[in-house]
Amino acid sequence: MGRCMLESKFVLWFGMMFPLIFSAGPANVAMAALSAKQGFFRLVPFLSGINLTVFVQAVLIGSGAGVLLGAYPRFFYFLQYLGSIYLIYLAYKIISQPLSGEVNESSDTSLGFLDGIILESLNVKLISVTIVMFSKFLDSTSTQLFQVLLLSLGIAVLTTGATVSWALGGSWLQRKFASEQSERIQRYVFGGMLICVSLWMIVRN
Repeated sequence: MGRCMLESKFVLWFGMMFPLIFSAGPANVAMAALSAKQGFFRLVPFLSGINLTVFVQAVLIGSGAGVLLGAYPRFFYFLQYLGSIYLIYLAYKIISQPLSGEVNESSDTSLGFLDGIILESLNVKLISVTIVMFSKFLDSTSTQLFQVLLLSLGIAVLTTGATVSWALGGSWLQRKFASEQSERIQRYVFGGMLICVSLWMIVRN
């Protein structure tokens, strides 16, 4: 019976979390846009920063930081605005990137591990999803620490799968449509998507 309940709970968790994590959000869109330009492997440090931060955030929220965010909504709104500004900055970097034929050492715009940490720290969408996850699936009758670590690991694995998938998709687009015109189109499409996500974060306040 216990195993059946555990499997049932996992199915419910996965059914709720998968579409939320794999949908177009700041980290996913940024990975697709940057990978389309720079290739997957150059973005591994950026990807690592994002997903390590997801795990750390989840542990903190599961340990009680989520209650503090709920108690101080103004701080939560401040994070939303800060995150929106950072997304616009990323969109600018994506749109203003030189074309492949114009790249030189001084025009390198690669994002690194710290950039991934900053992006995910300001990703209010995932912070909200993590708070909801713990509110729905944290069982007060069982060992709290084990559950927090298990759920945190689970969301980190999902976000890693999502960011890798979006990055590989961006790389595939770059290879499939390798021309200056398609490169410009991809750049403006992905940059525009980030701006739309940024505006959505502001409007939903």
